[in-house]
Amino acid sequence: MTGIIGIGNLILKDEGFGVHFIDFLRKKYIFKGNIRLIDGSTLGYGLLDDIFNLDDIIVVDALKTDEEPGSIFRFDAGNLPVNLMKKTAHDVEFIDIITMCGLQGHNPNITVYAISPEDCAGVGTDISAPLKKAMPALENFVLEEIKPLGISWSINPEYGLYNPAVNRLAE
Repeated sequence: MTGIIGIGNLILKDEGFGVHFIDFLRKKYIFKGNIRLIDGSTLGYGLLDDIFNLDDIIVVDALKTDEEPGSIFRFDAGNLPVNLMKKTAHDVEFIDIITMCGLQGHNPNITVYAISPEDCAGVGTDISAPLKKAMPALENFVLEEIKPLGISWSINPEYGLYNPAVNRLAE
């Protein structure tokens, strides 16, 4: 089973990017194959049950960097940046969850896509313009990542018809 997990705090602007990304995928695509789209929010150890049922995991999260907002980074479990280990708005960091899984003998294939945020400190539920602009590139990276895992997809015919606001993420 493959899982795409979006992590973040929706009320801290760009910090919630991963959750916004999962919502975007759910609205735009119909996936075929053994895949789950998981709103990991700030669940922390609450994700353990999900992760123990996954063989391949793609995580999407915001990562504070010195790079331009909207810059996208790809990491695997062997080269996770130290920044993923420092405490942020998440109650428990994803690196802690990965470590817990490893200690219990479960070592799924993990790929992390991180995006450099513009504003993770302000209160608000929308993401910044640079992250909206980077959405199509990240979308393509993630779709290419799941293709060799036997996952296929089609565009949801209802995408954007009843809720034009869904298009704002891809603008």
